[in-house]
Amino acid sequence: MIPASKPKYRDIADILRGEILGGGYAVGDPFPKEFDLCDRFAVSRHTVRSALSCLEREGLLKRNKATGTVIRSVEPSAAFIQKLASVDDLLQYPVETRLDAKSLESITADETVARWFETAEGTPLSRIRSVRSRIDDGLPLCWSEIYVRREYAGVFDEVGKDTRPVYRIIQKLYRLEISRVEIELGAVTMKNPEAGFLSVEEGTAAARILRRYYGRDGRVFETSVSMHPQDRFTYKLTFANELTST
Repeated sequence: MIPASKPKYRDIADILRGEILGGGYAVGDPFPKEFDLCDRFAVSRHTVRSALSCLEREGLLKRNKATGTVIRSVEPSAAFIQKLASVDDLLQYPVETRLDAKSLESITADETVARWFETAEGTPLSRIRSVRSRIDDGLPLCWSEIYVRREYAGVFDEVGKDTRPVYRIIQKLYRLEISRVEIELGAVTMKNPEAGFLSVEEGTAAARILRRYYGRDGRVFETSVSMHPQDRFTYKLTFANELTST
């Protein structure tokens, strides 16, 4: 069943991308025809074409009127890899930072967390609650709650030993490759005890950042929710035109 939280074509593209990157195809293999995908997902041809266009822009598919759609690559395109390599730079901290864990616990996904992971309520997960601070002067920059699938819970033994973010540690420990990252920005007011950990008053305005990390199998393996007080947050995003002629 396809979730309704995003446009259908994006959900379909996510599923198909996971199948391609997960080893279900080889380069040159024919890809299912549009009308077969329409039947599979119970959607219109327009929706399917939008989904295929996403995968074509990522370099995974090649569409030709004469020969049909074939697998162009089973690896993310160079441009896509560069986007993922720059995830660390999306939040521009003034200096290096370190994550200080306040608690670690095993939980089961409630309705909200299950939606983040695109899974069922009651799915076993692990959660770390932490403060990210500047190394030089100890200024607390944000409160973070980081959720990972239970099979990756060993990552928390490494948190705080160096400056790497959790998803980078997961990549190293479990040889897990990222296919994409989704980021949502919002605004909240800080509440205790989180406000106290950041040395701000309850009710202080803060930026809320939700990040979801997907593996090559199409599953979310980590979700982090960070709250940055209004005077300790900078966001930088650069757009580049990646359209090329073929």
